[in-house]
Amino acid sequence: MATLATAILPLREAGAEVESFLEACPSSCAQQTPAWSRVIEAVGPDRSHYVVCREGARLVGLLPAHLCAGPLGSILCSAAQAGALGGVACAGDVEPEPIYRALLGAFEGFAREAGAALATVYTNPLLPDHELCERILAPHYVLENACQVLDLERGVAADGSFPLAAENLRRNLKRAESGKLRVDRNASVENVRAWYAIHATRHREIGATPLPEALFLGALEHAVPQDKASFFFVRLSEHPGTMVAGGFYVHHGGVIDALMPAFRSEHAELAPNFLLAAHTLRWARGAGYRHYNWQGSPPEGGVRRFKLQWGSADHAYRLCTRVTGDVAPFLSASVDELKRGYPWHFALPFDALGSVPGAATHRSRRETAWKVAADDES
Repeated sequence: MATLATAILPLREAGAEVESFLEACPSSCAQQTPAWSRVIEAVGPDRSHYVVCREGARLVGLLPAHLCAGPLGSILCSAAQAGALGGVACAGDVEPEPIYRALLGAFEGFAREAGAALATVYTNPLLPDHELCERILAPHYVLENACQVLDLERGVAADGSFPLAAENLRRNLKRAESGKLRVDRNASVENVRAWYAIHATRHREIGATPLPEALFLGALEHAVPQDKASFFFVRLSEHPGTMVAGGFYVHHGGVIDALMPAFRSEHAELAPNFLLAAHTLRWARGAGYRHYNWQGSPPEGGVRRFKLQWGSADHAYRLCTRVTGDVAPFLSASVDELKRGYPWHFALPFDALGSVPGAATHRSRRETAWKVAADDES
């Protein structure tokens, strides 16, 4: 392999070269694309960059780097906002370790140069690289997590049926497909805003924080025209002006991510969430996607069971965080201070707060980290 060289590109300089590389890269995802970075920058406060690695004149790897300023200090993340994807993308015909070593070293160097206290890299749940990332980055904090993923070639048959579906799912699908509901993809500002009202209401019902409306309007402007995102809406067939469910999806290469499906609880008896899932799964299979990523969910409860009943499986990934500045303000913060200061960003595992930095890596799991958050809120 020839000598590798790295560079830090601001988003405005990440043009056709980056886009072409990601289109051809087998390990790339929508959250790595410039279209998604433009959505992130439009919401703020991130300034998006790309750490790129070249072998001679050829681009062979990249790593998104979103720099987020906050009240406790700045953080650098390879993925911003909701979602489990957004780490290293590496060309499929090269030895990965030298590329990872160059990219992760430059990522840490950029964090220090930019004055960031923490630098976090997400590993890939679909093409697992967590052992490689952890060995090279030597993180001070590791959060182990999982998302639920359906292999579309196994989970959706050519005739649109779901061969892996549980019996209870089949009954709910029969109810959802009775003809009382229909689906459309008319991604207008009016429809996105109507769906956002459903998203915000549903999140508050389950005690979660809605994403900002600007994120979805930004996706409508920057990602939908590039075929990197889609909206699907479920309406009453007899009253098509009444929207009862909908979802926001990002897609690229072989992966589609179901980021934010939501439905009106008063129409739950019609099973609009089942129709939305069935419709988007069939659409994704027909469009040639291989993996349907439902995102993560609490290990116990109905959300994860809903995803698994289609035949999905857990895919592990890690958030690897290196200390690159003054971590003391973060460690002394409360869960609420961290969540308010860095909404929809990862800074540290919640169960690391209050601890003292040690020589050994602090390892966390989603269950323990979020239990601390629940205890803090109660």
